[in-house]
Amino acid sequence: MMSWSTARRTVTAAGIRVLSALTVPAATAVHAPTAADSASVTAFYGRCFGSAPQGFAAYAAFYALDGYLLPPNAAPVRGREAIAAWMERARSAATHDTRPQGVTVDEMRFVMPTLVAYRSTLRGQRVPKAGGAPVPFECAFISTQPGLADAGGVARSQCRDR
Repeated sequence: MMSWSTARRTVTAAGIRVLSALTVPAATAVHAPTAADSASVTAFYGRCFGSAPQGFAAYAAFYALDGYLLPPNAAPVRGREAIAAWMERARSAATHDTRPQGVTVDEMRFVMPTLVAYRSTLRGQRVPKAGGAPVPFECAFISTQPGLADAGGVARSQCRDR
């Protein structure tokens, strides 16, 4: 019998493969976005990532009401309030403080008129709470969003350290 953590890693790896299959291979998008579509999604994610200093509730507000966060080595978290609460618990339990230094867009793909897949990389430093030298990190994010930026927020988001 497979343990929950092994099953979770398998499901997480499968999810990354599925989203990567949607976003990586083809040279052209399945749905040709307009410049305004691309600008709208770029602005949405800029506001989303920029909301982090305002707290986890502000960040979670960018998810759809029934959106999911798929954190590494943990059960899926569904809904804005649950996402904000999970992020607060994760920060409290962490042995380090995370200091983001920038987000780069790796790929934005309009898979169809009602689905945008967005891959990005967050870079920064993790500073041990007990003291010590900061450790650089990179965390890859894959998220899907129904429609464009005004269509309800992030439906699913998954992150993993590189």
